Amino acid sequence: MLRAVFLLLQIFAFNHPTVAQPTIKVSGKVVDEATKGFITFASVSVQGRPIGTVTNAEGEFDFYVPAGYRNDTLIVSHVGYRSYRQKIGDLTNTDKLIVLKPAPFLLDELVIIEKNLTAKEIVEKAIRQLKTNYPTQPFCLQGFFREIEEENGRYVLLTEAAVDLYDKNFDGKRKKGIQESVDIKEMRRSLHQSGHNNRDNIGYALADLLENNDVRYNRGMLDTGMNDFSIDTVTYYNDRPVYGISTANKTDRGMMYIDMETFGFLKVSMERRSRDPHTTYYHGSMLSDSLKIGRVWFRFSVEFEVYNDKLYPRRMHESELNEIYSANVGKAKIVSIETLEFIVNNIIPGKESKEAKRLKYGMTLKGGKYNKDFWNNYNSLKLTTLNEKLIRDLEKEISLTEQFERQK
Repeated sequence: MLRAVFLLLQIFAFNHPTVAQPTIKVSGKVVDEATKGFITFASVSVQGRPIGTVTNAEGEFDFYVPAGYRNDTLIVSHVGYRSYRQKIGDLTNTDKLIVLKPAPFLLDELVIIEKNLTAKEIVEKAIRQLKTNYPTQPFCLQGFFREIEEENGRYVLLTEAAVDLYDKNFDGKRKKGIQESVDIKEMRRSLHQSGHNNRDNIGYALADLLENNDVRYNRGMLDTGMNDFSIDTVTYYNDRPVYGISTANKTDRGMMYIDMETFGFLKVSMERRSRDPHTTYYHGSMLSDSLKIGRVWFRFSVEFEVYNDKLYPRRMHESELNEIYSANVGKAKIVSIETLEFIVNNIIPGKESKEAKRLKYGMTLKGGKYNKDFWNNYNSLKLTTLNEKLIRDLEKEISLTEQFERQK
């Protein structure tokens, strides 16, 4: 199959926190040429630059770059396909159809890099290379966070935030506790319409999302003693050959892509669910004397991109389905789906902050008064468009703008 990207670039001049004036706006939709279906989470970046984004769940993206980058190269990449490259200035004020050709599978050519490596040995070598492939000096990730909650088929919460994350020295050993500090630049959120959860900050959600990074923290997917590994494919990402390795244990199924030359982890994903489709994979704790909570499934993924020969996070995603049910009869009263997303749109190596707060579970993180002008000009990820149902559910009583203005 072939994949196509439609790009429309326009010149804008406004005050943006991470790029100079004026900027070039690249807007597009990534679709499959044969099926016309959209392509989700393709990487969009500028070669050799720290800025980037990804396409959303509908294959769309907005991407602002400094006008001085006109002669730089725009890159659109997706695992299993040859990357698209084009000078940014050549795309200005045109609609451009770009075809990403599928890369060949190389399962019969594993000897290209090394002979006779098993899937387990590949993962073990990648773990030994963590200190080489990932930054060991402090850095800042500037990005966009979004949280959406749904209960019994109805949306009950939307939170969005512009976030600066600060990570200190990484010694190549994965930790068990959150290491990052965080600075919430701006935040907006709807009024919480949940029947059971009224948290008014994003500290817990953001900490939970970051701790899914199995390169930084030991979440279990890279545990070579507990998991079974197999080579599913060898293909290309960003025009480099990569191993596609599946991993599994009693409750978890996952996939990881590893660079064949550097042995850097480019993507790690996992899904956890019960082997028994009629039960949750764990029964959790009591919410009250009469209610318990159990998780049906949990998914996460973390993706990385190279900048200055080091791999930095580009996207983190988490979603989970929980059931809140009667402790006496076991009947579900609330079925809740929570989705968390963090997209890095700028990397600043060496940047530290004494003002940033050390992130921990349960800490209160608030963005202050709603700043409408900021959000009108913010270079945010164009995540899935707020669909009609989400807006209708959240605006049952008052508009989202009014809800944002009421945030404390």
